[in-house]
Amino acid sequence: MNSSPQTRLAILGTISDLHNQPIAYDLGCLRKVVADLAPDLLCAEITMEAWERDDLSHTSLEVREALAPVIASTDIVLIPVAPSPQQYADFAPDLGWRHRLVRTFERLLQWGQIQADDVESINGAWFGAFCHTVCWLTESLWTTKDRAAWDKQNEELAANIIRAVQRDSGRRVLVTVQCQRSHRLLSLLHTHDDLFKIVAYQNL
Repeated sequence: MNSSPQTRLAILGTISDLHNQPIAYDLGCLRKVVADLAPDLLCAEITMEAWERDDLSHTSLEVREALAPVIASTDIVLIPVAPSPQQYADFAPDLGWRHRLVRTFERLLQWGQIQADDVESINGAWFGAFCHTVCWLTESLWTTKDRAAWDKQNEELAANIIRAVQRDSGRRVLVTVQCQRSHRLLSLLHTHDDLFKIVAYQNL
């Protein structure tokens, strides 16, 4: 007797408002990548409450302008996995030298995203290492409380993805998250290799 197929899971990093810039990885590219991959399940950074209310006002640009239109025109099933509407930038200090230094690192990350330009590079090893380093430096300037809240949010998001896989195993699952979260999420998901095989988005 054949065993059930293994769940395949890929993470696709996104770049928030920069998708609106004149770079190769723009909103049209993001829509095309997701539509062409046609995953069975698309785990996205939106809360269940917002998705059920059809309220995208507090979600990121890529969810509003790229993912939601693809979902509306295809058979892809969107799974809301964000535990809260807070995004990466919401954890940054509001005032003082730490705020100014965080803004400098944000500009550095945006420069790197623009230089990377296309979807393959943004989701490749070199940019991944760059992003991880800049994010580590940025997060070191946050308060202890905010770093703990960020860690907790990522753990809850990973748990929501795992529950989605357990409910519907054997599927092709694409997880779209802003690139600042990708390395955290990969580390958390790799501890559940018994539930799914993590692959590059191109191999989904």
